[in-house]
Amino acid sequence: MAAQDLADTPLDQLFTIRAIKVDETDRSADRARRKALLGAESQAYIKLLQKITQQEDRELLPELTNEQRQALISGIEFVDEQSSSRRYIATLNVRFEPDRVSQYLADYGVPHVLGTGRPVLVVHAHQKGLRQYLWDLDLALAEARSEVDWLNRIRGYLFAKGSIQERLIMTASEVFDFNLEQANKITELNGLRATTLIGSKIEQNDDGVTVLKYRYLATDSGVEGQGEIALKDQDEAAALVSMYNDILEVIDGAWRERLLVDTASSGDLTVVVPSRSLNEFVEVQKRLAGVTLVQSVETVSVALPLSSLQISYTGRADQLAMALRFEGLDLKPYGNQMILELRP
Repeated sequence: MAAQDLADTPLDQLFTIRAIKVDETDRSADRARRKALLGAESQAYIKLLQKITQQEDRELLPELTNEQRQALISGIEFVDEQSSSRRYIATLNVRFEPDRVSQYLADYGVPHVLGTGRPVLVVHAHQKGLRQYLWDLDLALAEARSEVDWLNRIRGYLFAKGSIQERLIMTASEVFDFNLEQANKITELNGLRATTLIGSKIEQNDDGVTVLKYRYLATDSGVEGQGEIALKDQDEAAALVSMYNDILEVIDGAWRERLLVDTASSGDLTVVVPSRSLNEFVEVQKRLAGVTLVQSVETVSVALPLSSLQISYTGRADQLAMALRFEGLDLKPYGNQMILELRP
């Protein structure tokens, strides 16, 4: 099955778990393959729940049988596969059927997201002794980043590349200081709206234990925090992996909280839309198409200076308003009506 078949809309992309790796050995290649596919489906299901639901809500869900889990899956893409007489190795993408998953979660009262946050740039400065790393990685940093699942997140995380322009804009010291002016410049340079700044150091704590200390800040949501991981029972790369995962879960959790949808609710809303120009009206319709809560849009009237649309949506009205904001649209009162317009 082709990749575009698995993920051709924002909702498809949200419900597709990518790059699941399996490696199984059994008495025959066929048995190894069947075992690997069951493992891939289980991994993908766990990653999907981590992606679209909050941790505390997952406890409400029952353990699923293989058959129940497979009923939620609509397709598997084999990105790469190899087999011998007894061994099977593959990389898979697993797509879940959005409607089936939504109904399953609604049955147990578990809200979930139906849209993703916008991509975010990651700028990470790391220090060991007197050496600071920002644009050039050492082996531990490179290994850690390769071990973290950056793909299957509610937001898309992109590392700054270390271009000449980026190096001129921001230094490691400015990352450690959370210099927002320089962070905004490097964000704009990459065509994005938000950056997550991370500053980490290997040092000894007050008890003489070697630790990884870190701080982080998400510039758009204002989510920030800090942590400390002892290196006694793990190496530096493993500690960095734990750090990345901790940071991503906090930031993703904050965004999931904003994007959670009560799929047991739905509604219809008639709005007026500024239509002083055709381009303005068309742009609103284009952005509506990217809001996954919106089920359908009907044109009620087209006129100057205001036109009218009827929107059918999943979730509550406040959840719709939040989802619209993420697509650059403002929904607000306009006399005894509601107006939907482009955000400035």
